[in-house]
Amino acid sequence: MTDFGTVRRDGSFGAVRFERVYAAAPEELWAAWTSPERIPRWLGASLVGTLAAGSTARLVWGDDPDSQVDLLVQEHKPPRLLEWQWTINGEPPTLLRVELTPTGGGTLLVLDHSRLPVTQFAGLSAGWHDFLDVLGSGQPSGEDRWRELLPAYRARVEEL
Repeated sequence: MTDFGTVRRDGSFGAVRFERVYAAAPEELWAAWTSPERIPRWLGASLVGTLAAGSTARLVWGDDPDSQVDLLVQEHKPPRLLEWQWTINGEPPTLLRVELTPTGGGTLLVLDHSRLPVTQFAGLSAGWHDFLDVLGSGQPSGEDRWRELLPAYRARVEEL
C-alpha cells in the first residue's frame, strides 16, 4: 500500500490520520494490535504488560529508552476501539486511537495519532505509514522504507 496519511495541525501540535481497508475480520486485526505474539510481526516491538482499559504497558524496540514507548490504555473495546496515551522517553504524551469497522469482505482501520510534538510529527507519520503497510502485507520493510517515506511527510508537514 502507498496510501499517505493525512497530516493536520492539532493546536500547537500535529496529528496524522490513516484510513486503510484490510482483507481481514475486525477480530483478526484486533489480535494483531493486542496480542503479544502478533504485535512483533508487524510493529517489530515486544509488548511488556497487558492491554486492558486503565492498564499500562510498554512497547520495546530495543534497550535504549528512546526505543521504548509507554502506553496508558484509555479505551479498550474489543474488537472495535483502542485508544492509548503514547509516551516516548522525555516527550509529552500523545494520543493514538485505532478504530476497526467491518466492511464488505474486510475491515476499515482508522488510525489517528494526535498531540504530536513538532520533533516527532513527520517521523511518526512515516513510521505509521510503513507499519500499516507491513500489517497489510505481512512482509517486514525495515528502516529503509521509513527513510524513503520521511521526506514526503516532512514536505506535507511544512505545507501546513
